[in-house]
Amino acid sequence: MKSNLQQIAEVLVFKSVNQYFTYAIPEELAGITAGTLVEVTFGRAKTNGLVIRVLKATPELTARPLKPIQKIVENKPFVDAEMLNLISWLQHYYLLSPFKAFQLVFSDYKLRKKLPEPKITPKDFVNDHELTNEQKNVVQEILNDLNEHLSAKNNRARGYFCNRFLLFGVTASGKTEVYMQLINEMLKKGKTSLMLLPEIALTPQVRDIFKKRFGEIISVIHSGLTKKEREIEWNRVYLGQVKIVIGPRSALFSPLKNLGLIIIDEEHEPSYKQENQPRYFTHKIAEFRAEENGAICVYGSATPSVETYYQLQNARGAKVLKLEKRVRNQEMPKIQVIDMKKELEDGRQGIISQPLKEKIQIKLDNREKTIILINRRGYAPYIKCKKCGQVLACPQCELSYTYHKDQKFRCHRCNLQAPVTNFCPKCRQNTLEFSGTGIQKVELELYRDFPQAKIYRLDRDLVKTAKDMETVLADFVKDGDILLGTQLVAKGHDFAEVTLVGVLGIDTVLNLPDYKSPERVFQLITQVAGRAGRADKPGEVIVQSYQNEHPSIRLASLYDYAGFLENELSMRKELNYPPFFELVNLLISAKEKEVLPGFLADYYAFLKEGLSSLKDGFFLYEPKPAPIELLSGFYRYQILIKTKVEHLPFIKTVLAKFQNKNKKIRLIIDFDPKSLL
Repeated sequence: MKSNLQQIAEVLVFKSVNQYFTYAIPEELAGITAGTLVEVTFGRAKTNGLVIRVLKATPELTARPLKPIQKIVENKPFVDAEMLNLISWLQHYYLLSPFKAFQLVFSDYKLRKKLPEPKITPKDFVNDHELTNEQKNVVQEILNDLNEHLSAKNNRARGYFCNRFLLFGVTASGKTEVYMQLINEMLKKGKTSLMLLPEIALTPQVRDIFKKRFGEIISVIHSGLTKKEREIEWNRVYLGQVKIVIGPRSALFSPLKNLGLIIIDEEHEPSYKQENQPRYFTHKIAEFRAEENGAICVYGSATPSVETYYQLQNARGAKVLKLEKRVRNQEMPKIQVIDMKKELEDGRQGIISQPLKEKIQIKLDNREKTIILINRRGYAPYIKCKKCGQVLACPQCELSYTYHKDQKFRCHRCNLQAPVTNFCPKCRQNTLEFSGTGIQKVELELYRDFPQAKIYRLDRDLVKTAKDMETVLADFVKDGDILLGTQLVAKGHDFAEVTLVGVLGIDTVLNLPDYKSPERVFQLITQVAGRAGRADKPGEVIVQSYQNEHPSIRLASLYDYAGFLENELSMRKELNYPPFFELVNLLISAKEKEVLPGFLADYYAFLKEGLSSLKDGFFLYEPKPAPIELLSGFYRYQILIKTKVEHLPFIKTVLAKFQNKNKKIRLIIDFDPKSLL
């Protein structure tokens, strides 16, 4: 070590380690700053790293020899202060390694020397879009709040301002127009905007609407693009050529400067929670970025999540704003619930009830369109031997295979496929029975009952990319009569000629052993119902159910969100679920089941002792098998924590102390879980 060393750097090395490492800054790199990507020696190998802090060299810090930083990595982006703070926050909030937090934000993007010629001038915004009184009031209220913030100079301290709005608007109430009005105001103030969507599949239609309004200052970023396409778009944002970014949850990490507005459309959708590591929740990160930038968050939904509605109704600096009428003052579609038990009693055993069949025929005669929702892929989701009772199940998940018409058995959890057989693997008899209802079986019944109809199908087996979905939807608009789909058809589509919606198999969602199942049912029915009657002709909805008196179904048929919310909050308060308690779900899994009991006992004992000081507002539950016990070959157990939010920091310090040294066991800490399956 040279005695004249002036500066040292704390570096986040690109390795799976849980700390930063200190390096010397050589004289030739004396101007290096926090946020610079560098090459360092780690052990005997060279690796990249990120400079987190630059410190003055002191005798204490240089008491042992320090390796020097080798060089600056020229083809990597500089990480600004906001993104450095975001990486640090992710690391501590989700207990990630520093490198995992960096990867989440920056992926493996490189600076590109050649980009398409920049077109950064916004189109002149011609405000010839007449707003309803409700829309005007909502836009004005948000802008008044924003302007009040911008004019209050002493409020600019970090952490003071994070204004959140819930735009609670019925389907077809014009939420998208409100978003565009707000984005335009941001452009006038020199600020950028981020528009998040729940599905990649929704990006084409939103992109087209926004480009028509704002021109080429838009970037669409999602995993459906090629690596090169994503990198080009990311570089356009990084270099300031983009003022508006559109995309699903991963677009949240776009390096927009002067961020003024984050919109989370259809905020209730479970896809805003990442279900593989790291298991982040979009809303939490959006609020952090808004706070860092002095920006506002707008959550939009016709069926807000229970947590979002409750929190924003009761939180300081948050407001619930309502759009209670459709833009053209159309009536909401009338929802009729068909009791499928009575259909069976009357001798009708088809998948599609008689009332729904009659309505479809009327729509066909009137040249109107129909959407049918069935939230089950494949043909038959249950395969059983009639003789010995053996269920044909995925060996990795123990879930019954689903039969698909392409002569494949498929597991819908892990995607394992097997060739179709008619022989029972246990008794070797030709006695297999294919039962249950999947979308392909519904498709066959529709073709049989309505042979003249043009039917299009929308599910993950048929539609692999956003482009595929765009094609199917365009064809349906052009000449389709019936659009049959899984929950993809419930999200955000605007078809002027759809006047009938049918909902099949909703009971399968209701019967899932998860605390959010009733909420999901209410949301699905209300959202897909909103696809009908959006233009001049009134809409109708028929829901088929064996549980037609269940509160979620009954209240959805009345569009009674207030009644649903009251019912759901009462249940959750009694059982200590969100929004009254925070959840932390500890998932412990292994391919060898016998290694789990000892580990579970030790881990539970560690938690019980470490958290013993918490009494009020805290519950630690003993290990138990997860509702889906076997998944992709892993046997899964869970330990659930329910806690008041003020205990979370202490709980995290305890969780962080545990080192899982058993390589056969996978331990995942899931904060803010949106499903306990």
